[in-house]
Amino acid sequence: MSDDESVVSVEVLRQVLNQALDSLQRQVGETVELDKDYFWSIPPEATYDIYTQPDPEQLTVGQLSESWNNLTQLLSRGEPVPPYALVWISDVLKALGHQAR
Repeated sequence: MSDDESVVSVEVLRQVLNQALDSLQRQVGETVELDKDYFWSIPPEATYDIYTQPDPEQLTVGQLSESWNNLTQLLSRGEPVPPYALVWISDVLKALGHQAR
């Protein structure tokens, strides 16, 4: 991957994300009911090591409702949202993207 492809502009990402969410909202309305709750998850070190097949014991189960709950709890506390929340956001966004196809 060249340097230009591996550098992410936070502002460009924000614009693309906002446009995708606006499009989803026009398509389905204000809320979306997820049709699945559980998903396969593997640790980050295995996720990005494409040269080594993950061991079956590295597979864990994630839960979309838990990721969503983590996000809503962060907002309800009124505290700054930490960057790690992007992991929970990505869980939910991936499910929305798969469901919206």
